[in-house]
Amino acid sequence: MATHLYLAFIAATFVLCVVPGPVVTYLVATGIAQGPRAALTGLAGSTSALVLHMILLVAGLAPLLAALGVWADVLKFIGALYLIWLGVQAWRTPIENPDSALPPAAPHSVATLYTRGLFISLTNPKTLAFYAAFFPQFIDASKPQAPQMLLLAVTFVTMGTLSDGTYAVASGHLAPFLKSPRAQKIRNRLTGSVLTLAGIGLAFTRR
Repeated sequence: MATHLYLAFIAATFVLCVVPGPVVTYLVATGIAQGPRAALTGLAGSTSALVLHMILLVAGLAPLLAALGVWADVLKFIGALYLIWLGVQAWRTPIENPDSALPPAAPHSVATLYTRGLFISLTNPKTLAFYAAFFPQFIDASKPQAPQMLLLAVTFVTMGTLSDGTYAVASGHLAPFLKSPRAQKIRNRLTGSVLTLAGIGLAFTRR
């Protein structure tokens, strides 16, 4: 692969990764609510979905899956409704009084956090359509394509994981400062609103 093409891919990927999407919205919400470890567990789920997308892309199946037609829209709306449901749940999360003798609400399990990250990432069919159009722009047609595609896929997963992980850890470190009842209420309302708006935005996104 030509060096200038690879560097251009890195630059473009960096811009794409730092712009928050549904996955980052979920990770930030989880980090603020439960801390960095919970957010990183969600990141493991979303990264697993990203790896699956890259495997399909390298195998040459992305264009086929991106052309699912009406089923892609169905999948997109399922993901959008799931984000909205998470937003409503966040909005309705009970406020914990730090002076209360009652035990705090149990945090979500590792399996739940992982599954949510995986599901949010998998139910956005727009990603496959985008990858199928984006990656070939940086392929040198005069050289074997499979090794180039593999290199781009590994680079994309690495950069995406580092970027999303930064959001997850940074938001997680805010959690200790949001323990007062007033801060919890603001956190729940803000988290619920952002997740709901992300779901609505995903629902109206054109493929």
